[in-house]
Amino acid sequence: MSRLTKLVLAAAATLLAQPVLAQDCKVTVGRIVPITGPLLDMGRETPWLDDNKVKPINAAGGLQVGSKKCRIEYKIYDTKGTMAGSAEAATRAILQDKVDVILAQGTPDTTNAPADLCERYQLPCITSDTPIEAWLYGPDGKPKTYKYTYHFFFGVPDLVKNHVGMIKALPGGFNGSIGYLYPNDPDGTVFASLFDPVFKGEGWKPTDPGRFAQGLPDFSSIINQFKRNKVEVVTGVLAPPDLQNYLQQAAQANYKPKMYIIDKGTGYPEPMKAIGKNGIDILSVNFWSPAFPGKTKYGGYDGQGLVDAYEKQNPGKSYSPPLAWSDAMYDVLFDALQRAGTTDRAKLLEALGKTDLDTVVGKIKFNEQHYSVSPLGGAQWHEVNGKLVKENVYNAVYPEVKKTANMKLYQAK
Repeated sequence: MSRLTKLVLAAAATLLAQPVLAQDCKVTVGRIVPITGPLLDMGRETPWLDDNKVKPINAAGGLQVGSKKCRIEYKIYDTKGTMAGSAEAATRAILQDKVDVILAQGTPDTTNAPADLCERYQLPCITSDTPIEAWLYGPDGKPKTYKYTYHFFFGVPDLVKNHVGMIKALPGGFNGSIGYLYPNDPDGTVFASLFDPVFKGEGWKPTDPGRFAQGLPDFSSIINQFKRNKVEVVTGVLAPPDLQNYLQQAAQANYKPKMYIIDKGTGYPEPMKAIGKNGIDILSVNFWSPAFPGKTKYGGYDGQGLVDAYEKQNPGKSYSPPLAWSDAMYDVLFDALQRAGTTDRAKLLEALGKTDLDTVVGKIKFNEQHYSVSPLGGAQWHEVNGKLVKENVYNAVYPEVKKTANMKLYQAK
């Protein structure tokens, strides 16, 4: 055997010993996410999160799927924070770019239209960061039947239990007088209809100024009603500008209840920083923080590890909850691909339905209606060493979401 022949055979043996390279298998992910518009806080970590998740896998030759190594590619589609924008984005991803799977997150405005389109075009879809009921139920009030879409997030019954529990846990008790800040928008209308009968059932007396217009410039009449009725707990769902406006006017009127529980405008660090000192000690639902249980199968980090990596590589920025939900959606996809052992669409869908996976947002296990209920807690924004920090102060609904601080009265001295 010639020396040249030996070299050729050795080279061939070396090549055969290598894993199948990712070039012969590619999975393209369409990421439907708000990058601009009113919901941009839900997309601030994009595409850092995508690179953090995908690059290590591709650097190792790809994701092992059966006998192949599959390269993961992602394409970002901006929903502009609207239902129409998310429908347009998903349509482009599915029909024009022909992605293999859709990942959509961030309120019904971003998740619901892509989910419906995936059902129409029979494309695997994973959605999150939208309350389950807002994803599950159609305009007729009946649950949808999903075949191609799987969803995970918290459920409304747990949200209600969490709010009632936080009020009952108020240090020093409360006089039963509760005030509403529910505007005349979809969130305000739904929240009022959910919470009002429950609060009344607890024997509490509401001061309800009615559904006011979003962007209301003058809250003085509402604040005066709260003062007259000695309201000690104010609950509502406000966009950041309205919350900032209300809190400034309440401070000027020298009105300070024992507790604020405000959702929507309080879920993200950037709006809370903009609100400033008046936002300290406000409570809200904690739909994710490093207090949540679990860790990722793809990278090995827990929630705190994910936050630390993001904040280290993005100096001056604070994490927001969608960081974790995006991470978990990728995990669900990767895990299903590996269990399917193929990129075949039918087998991938079958594997998605059998998901039983630990992630940074907790355990994900889909039921027959294609959703998995995730834990939640009670958050309060504390000032720690001059920095606004979201602490988990209530965990009776899901004890596995550990408490990181004790609940305080609103700006008590």
